[in-house]
Amino acid sequence: MKLRLLREPFVHFLVLGALIFGAYAWLNDEPAALDSNNRIVIDQGELDHLKRLWKLQWKRDPAPSDVAAIIDRHLRQEVFYREALKMNLDHNDGIIKKRLAQKMEAIADDLSTLMRPPTNEQLKEYYESRADFFKLPKAYAFKQVLFLPGETKGMEATLISMRRGADVPLDRKNKLSVPVEWSLTSVGDIDNAFGEGFSEALDNLPVGKWSGPVQSGYGSHLVFIEQKEEPRVPGFDEVRDYVAREYEYQSVLETQDQVYDELLGKYQVSITAKDVPAEIRNEFVK
Repeated sequence: MKLRLLREPFVHFLVLGALIFGAYAWLNDEPAALDSNNRIVIDQGELDHLKRLWKLQWKRDPAPSDVAAIIDRHLRQEVFYREALKMNLDHNDGIIKKRLAQKMEAIADDLSTLMRPPTNEQLKEYYESRADFFKLPKAYAFKQVLFLPGETKGMEATLISMRRGADVPLDRKNKLSVPVEWSLTSVGDIDNAFGEGFSEALDNLPVGKWSGPVQSGYGSHLVFIEQKEEPRVPGFDEVRDYVAREYEYQSVLETQDQVYDELLGKYQVSITAKDVPAEIRNEFVK
């Protein structure tokens, strides 16, 4: 989603100018001269260094897609760093290059804070355009009684007893601190608690009747399904606050990316490293 405000170059430049207290060269209509400060070179030595740092963090050699991400992040940092220096953001600040780049990113983020809060109609439009994103997964409300691997001898008798209306035995309540009663819980959270596949097993159980056993990482469970809720898109009013937060988050990302793209356009990128695939090189060298 592109914000209408961001489509107006004059408004965009005006807001940016207010943030930095003056017009800088990169806001001019005329393209900046490509002097030595507007040329970014990624040679083989630089790329090897970046890849070594990546490998130290991830404990493996970067794949081609990782190399693209490494180059993109380096260019982003380099562009924001140089622009930060032009704005004297390093004055009396001994923090390294990464910190200066973060300052420029923060300025880009501030563009979103100067915009008017979205109207209810804008949020509804955003919500309706991303219905799948806001869709709630299948969920269950249920009770469970846990039997550890060495305790299954009396499980069948317990199942028959509870089907006849008996309470959960005292020695079965909160076994291993696993609660007996679970309010409406999404399948993702259920599988996180009991292990992958547990929620799928619940789907085959009847509602309103003790059933089982169902296996988990803990052991065997007798389960009473109280409610099944199919996946659904909640009403806008139910999730309005969440929609607003997601709208703001995406707006900040889009604003920062747009500022970065404009700044990057001022620089001549040269990738002289030989082991960069052509499709990656073409992505950054225009």
